[in-house]
Formats: sequence, C-alpha cells, structure tokens
Amino acid sequence: MKNLVLFIFLGFLMVGCSKDPVTPDPPDTPSGLSSVSSDFSSITLIWNNADNATGYDLYRSADGIADFEVVYDGPNTNFVDTDLMYATTYYYKVSAKNEGGESILSQAVSASTQIPAGFTVTGSPSGHVDYPFDYDEDFNGKPRYQSNPIGLLIFTPSAGDYLDKWVIYDQIEGIVLYYHPDITPYPTPTGWLKKIDNSETDILLSPK
Repeated sequence: MKNLVLFIFLGFLMVGCSKDPVTPDPPDTPSGLSSVSSDFSSITLIWNNADNATGYDLYRSADGIADFEVVYDGPNTNFVDTDLMYATTYYYKVSAKNEGGESILSQAVSASTQIPAGFTVTGSPSGHVDYPFDYDEDFNGKPRYQSNPIGLLIFTPSAGDYLDKWVIYDQIEGIVLYYHPDITPYPTPTGWLKKIDNSETDILLSPK
C-alpha cells in the first residue's frame, strides 16, 4: 500500500513539474543586406546571419515603396535573383524567422542590373535587321544604337507618330521598320511590332 501511495505521489509530482515547450522570440532583423555583383539579368545579394534564425525571407520591389514580394525563402544568407530586366533598378528587404515568428523587415537597399553596351538582334522577318548594334551616342535623352554594318538605327524619335518610342530605323530608306509600343529607358527585348500593319514579330534584342 505504501508503494502505491508513493507511486501516485511521484506521478502527481511529475505532472506538476512538466511544462510546455517554450516558444522562442522572433529573431532580430538581419543586418548587412547588400548587392555584391550583377550582370544583365541577375543580382547577387548577401546579408548577415541573425542569432536564433532558422530561415530568411528576401523581398523585392520594383519601386521600393510598395508590392514587396518574397523572392527567396530559405536558410542561406545569400541569394542570386535571376530573370531580371537589364538596366533596371530593384529594391530589396530581408527578414529572419524561427518558430516564434518573423522579424521586422530591414531597410530597403537598391541594386541594378548592368547597362548593355549594345544588342544583338535576331528573329526579324527574313532576317533583314538581324545584326549587332552598338551604342553610338545619346539622342532625345536616351541611348542610340548603330548597326554593324551601318544602315540601321535603334533609337527614340523626338517627334512624329513614334515620339519617345523605340524604333528600328532604316537609314538608307529613311523609314521606320519596327517599333515598340512601350515607352522605356532602354529598348525592350521582345514585343516589337511591324510598322506596316502593327502585327507582332519574333524580334529579340539580346544585350551584349
């Protein structure tokens, strides 16, 4: 009987001493977020390890104000952001997390992909503008690109129907062959239209 009473007493003692696992506090915000390299289509970012962190979320925005979206979720303190547009600035924030939650996001840092010195054009109908184009000079506040051999230009007109839009221009005939409907700081790789009927093309501008 004494053994039974002792067993019940010890059981109550063990129950009374048991505690739920302690949930840790969220980690501190990681420091040192920065860009260490970039090319035409990617940016490499690093940040410092945060104590008690089990993972990190890296956020990206196109304007640094709104629409920060997660582009990386994992345990590493570095990430290569790919499939980006050349000559474009992006904004990043990072947070650390563990079982206790997510830290406050870091201050935003900016990083830019590289500016092309020119383009290689492919995919034009009959290949008649499939040439390398090199930076020539600034025109109408934007870069102008000259084909090699000479005969074609990629630039933004300062007047007319294609004001501020990118065009592929035949210097010999003095006419616009193709144009892009968007107004952008640099020519866009795809989405070029025929001037003659506004139909889509397979023209591709590859930076070089």
